[in-house]
Amino acid sequence: MNDQLSFRRYRDLKSHLKEKYGETVHRIPMNAGFGCPHRDAQSGLGGCIYCDSTGSGFSVDKSLSITQQIEKRIRELEDRGIRKFIAYFQAGSNTYGSLEKLEEIYRSVLIDGVVALDVSTRPDLVPDEVLALLDSFSSEVDVILELGLQSVNNSTLRRINRKHSLADFIDAVVRARKYKLELVAHVITNLPWDSTEDVIECARILSSLGVDGVKMHSLYVVKDSPLGQSGDLEFLSSITLDDFIFRTVEFLDHLDPGIVIHRLVSDPPREGVVFGNWGLPKIVILNEIQKRLVSENRYQGRKCSLGKCLTGKRDEWSRRFEESPDSSGRDAG
Repeated sequence: MNDQLSFRRYRDLKSHLKEKYGETVHRIPMNAGFGCPHRDAQSGLGGCIYCDSTGSGFSVDKSLSITQQIEKRIRELEDRGIRKFIAYFQAGSNTYGSLEKLEEIYRSVLIDGVVALDVSTRPDLVPDEVLALLDSFSSEVDVILELGLQSVNNSTLRRINRKHSLADFIDAVVRARKYKLELVAHVITNLPWDSTEDVIECARILSSLGVDGVKMHSLYVVKDSPLGQSGDLEFLSSITLDDFIFRTVEFLDHLDPGIVIHRLVSDPPREGVVFGNWGLPKIVILNEIQKRLVSENRYQGRKCSLGKCLTGKRDEWSRRFEESPDSSGRDAG
């Protein structure tokens, strides 16, 4: 196979982890039952319109304790020769609780083989004392903080009932930068209320802020979510698969090439989905994105002009595509 085929056109997580830790690293999702203050009945806020009671934790056995969840999965993965793991608090808002409770739960997963603690939450739920707590684990493992931005358009954020603003996200990132935390932003690239310009501006803002990673999502709707119950699915379909691919490529084009792509396309649950991925398997969409990148000789950072890109220096990442315009890449994400 031509060496050019090994060139990836975006900085994928799998390759990044293998380069950083010297071997394959597997992320283990867990559900600690934190819930979400935005979705709790007493808050009266109703939650995000695309979110149901599972809080994106559909693949986790919630009947097991946190320690049981991670130990069970590690045993299964060790049988496949995997020895390093990331403890990933995925479902809900995983900084929603007292400091004592958070510390106890985070500490319970730092067992042999765990090289990183990964905590996903809302940008308006990371006060300084929580950031300091997360930082206290950084002497033992790497600590990743994932913040749900979703859109840089405040009008869209109101429409999807996020109840936070772009400014809230920026504030969280600026404060978190004082600590030894890796920052990952979540964004949804096919929100019908967003324009392509919004998606590009999102890439520019994240580049300027210098986040470490981005987790890109294709919006999917489960039946039990407010959006799923509304029945307004025709409007969601106004963003076609081709639109999504175009937006994704534009996003990558304007994103700092040093930012790691943790995901390009969502992987919806197998049941209860009323809208998602245009009825196609994730791998099919990934392949279509890759084809577009190759056919148009596009790659992450090609149009980046903010943040670290301001130096104007063309690193090895950029030069490989400029010197080999027909180079391809293998699937990741």
